[in-house]
Formats: sequence, structure tokens, C-alpha cells
Amino acid sequence: MFSDTDAALAEVDDASEGVPPPPPPLSEYPAAKRLKTEGTDDVRVALEKLGGHISNPRKFKKASPLLRQLLKEGRVTKDHAFLLFQVLRGAMKDPSLAVDPTLTTEYQKLFTAASRYREVFSQRQKGQLDVYGLWGVLRGQLLTDDSFVFNKVLNRIKESIQHLSDAAEEDEEALLRVKERLNGEGAQQNDNADIQAARPSMQADPPSKASEADPFGLDQIMQKQDASKKQEDKDRAWSSRESAAMKRDALLDCLDTARECYRHAWARTSVDIAIQELHSNRRKFCASQQQRIDSLWRFVQEQRAARRKGPSAREARRDTTAFEAARAEWGKAELSIKGGVGAEGDHRTELWLG
Repeated sequence: MFSDTDAALAEVDDASEGVPPPPPPLSEYPAAKRLKTEGTDDVRVALEKLGGHISNPRKFKKASPLLRQLLKEGRVTKDHAFLLFQVLRGAMKDPSLAVDPTLTTEYQKLFTAASRYREVFSQRQKGQLDVYGLWGVLRGQLLTDDSFVFNKVLNRIKESIQHLSDAAEEDEEALLRVKERLNGEGAQQNDNADIQAARPSMQADPPSKASEADPFGLDQIMQKQDASKKQEDKDRAWSSRESAAMKRDALLDCLDTARECYRHAWARTSVDIAIQELHSNRRKFCASQQQRIDSLWRFVQEQRAARRKGPSAREARRDTTAFEAARAEWGKAELSIKGGVGAEGDHRTELWLG
């Protein structure tokens, strides 16, 4: 029989032989350490859920504030970089939504908040997010009635154009690759929606026929490999050359938005100068993009020619304020002379006139 002392010595011997003691229960861990571990899991789960909603325009206005709140809490780390990047890419699935009057403010807030986490992303991801910043922030800021903000944004766009390098054939190829990939993603989403809608009426082939046609399951293996490769291509961020090509495209989108502000008299001169400088640097853009530049330049020339002829009556009325219109009407009114005031010319209202 072993005594209590012998049992204690046996436990010491087991410990000296390298047998680790059992881990303490979770309740004995420090509270800060438990919260940090649980928070990391919560962030991952939250990003996965947000990624499924933020790409839907009808749910964007609800999902975006939740993502901004998550970023504001400071719990996102490099471990979450890939998931966060996928969520931001889903938010920018359709760049034209960034200038939707009902969504543009939220887009600006979201991508401004995301820019504070640049250090967690890879170089390729940073390049792609810079393009998203042009679409989501600068382009939306052009939709303002503040001339100071408008001119400030245009100056930033002009500086970005000046820092571009001359475009080469490789840039054109990179631009086409990205656009084909984006178009393919859009078509795939539409196909998936059609399949989901038609699924109740679809009937699968009997298992026996499928096994007879492909007894080793090679077709299924090849389909899985193709799907895996397509998913990897989809998840991969743009290369540096692809990001540079799409940055040129985003700058042109910004100037297209600036052209829409041409109806404001205070914006015309700034837009003219920006597009003129763009046309002077057209060699820095791909061949397919230069056609858009020529279209913008023709627009400016036509507007300048129209201004030399003078404004039309409709344009003159459009730029007239309510006070100016009222003053013009008052100027046409006929006023009685002082001596003829009164119904019978009896000067009874002369005292009232002073």
C-alpha cells in the first residue's frame, strides 16, 4: 500500500519525467486575455456576416455603419486583413453606387475609415484600395455645392494625373484583364441568381446513370479544381500594373462626375482647366481611355464656343436669383408722379408720401 507521502513523491516523479500538468480552467485565465481571444473570434465572425450583406445595395446603408463601428473599436489586426479586404471589395462591387445621392455619404465615411488600416494590408491590396478611395471618397466629394471643397478635390485629381507615368501596351492589357474579370464576376452572380430561381424545377440525373457515365468521378474532380482556381483568381488582389491601369480609369470617372457639375457657374472654369490639363497628359492613359479624354475635351471646347456667343434667354433666366428677377419686374412698373396722386388729383395723399 502507498502512503500519502509515496503518492506525492510519485506525482513529483511524473512531473520530473516531462508529463505536463493539466491546464487550468478558463475561469482562472486573466480577464483581459479571455476578452482578447474572444474578441478575435468575434471580429472574424462579424466580417464574414458583413461580407454577405454589404455587397447588396439595399443592405449597404445598414451594413456599412456596423463595419465602421468595428473598425473604430480597433480590434481589426493583420489576421483579419484578407476578410476585411473581401468585405471592402464587396462594397465596391458597383463603383457607380458611390455617387448615388442616397449612398455617397456612407461610402465616403466607410473608405475614409478603412484608409486608417493601411498597415494591415499587403502591397497589392493597398494598390487596389487606393483605387477604391478615388471611387468612394474623391468622386463623391465632387457632388457638393461648396466651391472651396470642389476646387480642392479637383486639385488633388490634377496632382494625381501629373504623377502618372506614360502608359504602355502592358497597361492596356492589364486594364482589359481586370475589366474582363469584373465582368465575369457580374455574369457569374447573375447566373447564380438564375440557378437559385430555377432550382425547384430542376431534377437531378439518377445516380446510376451518373456513375455509369463517369465511374471514377473524374468530371467532378475537374470541376472542383476549376472552381477552386476561379475562386483563387477572384480573391487575388490586383497587381501593381493592374492597379495603376484602374487608377487611370478611376481618375477619368472623377472627371466625368466633375463635368456633371458644369451647370454651376462657379464650377465651369475649374472643370475647364482640369480637363484641359487632362488632355495635355493624354499620353499617360491607355489607348481605350484616350477616347474618353477626347470626348471630355470636345465637351469643353463646345461649352467655350457657346459662351462666346453669349447666354441664351433660358440660361440667363436659369442663373438669375429670385431677388434679381423681382427687381427686374419692379423696374417695369409705372409709378404716379407726386402732383397727380389721388383719385381726383386733389393731393389728399401727398402728406402720406411726405
